[in-house]
Amino acid sequence: DCLVCVRDTGVCPKLKFDGEDYDYDPRFTHELIGYNFKTMEFQAALAIVQLEKVDWIIRKRQDNVKFLNTNLKKYEEILQLPLYSDEIDYLAYPLVIKNSKISRKELRMKLETAGIETRPLFGCIPTQQPAYAYLKADYEGKLPNAEWVGRNGFYIGCHQYLEQADLDSIVEIFEKVLNHLMLKSGI
Repeated sequence: DCLVCVRDTGVCPKLKFDGEDYDYDPRFTHELIGYNFKTMEFQAALAIVQLEKVDWIIRKRQDNVKFLNTNLKKYEEILQLPLYSDEIDYLAYPLVIKNSKISRKELRMKLETAGIETRPLFGCIPTQQPAYAYLKADYEGKLPNAEWVGRNGFYIGCHQYLEQADLDSIVEIFEKVLNHLMLKSGI
């Protein structure tokens, strides 16, 4: 709907749901039910090429998750890190803020400002999607874990093209931002 996206400034007219100020990305907030996108020939052609290197892609992403987990482990009291397994093909690096003194929105904005792109977890329960607002009263408080994760979880990238310098930079930025937020909130 917007001519120019201003989401990275922390101000977005589409980040309202039922009068509340949520920290959601409007690209993943749905007002209508029933839409889907089909893979077309062009996307299929790209996928065929990617399939030739799928083992490398999976291994590289797993290595990136393992590295980030090892280097962010000292923040486990604040962040729930993803479980590592060589059985998982990681799409992204999901994190959940465990301490309510840390604001997801503020953490995400500070990471974005420092050069780490983030995405809030995709809210998919009736209390987190406008398309299901008519069910909100029926579900409010009945899915506490999903609501917690939906309000406090976010992703960063762990894609296969991250180099060691990129991973080192991510850890350095997380340390700087988290140490600042911990000091600020008295953790």
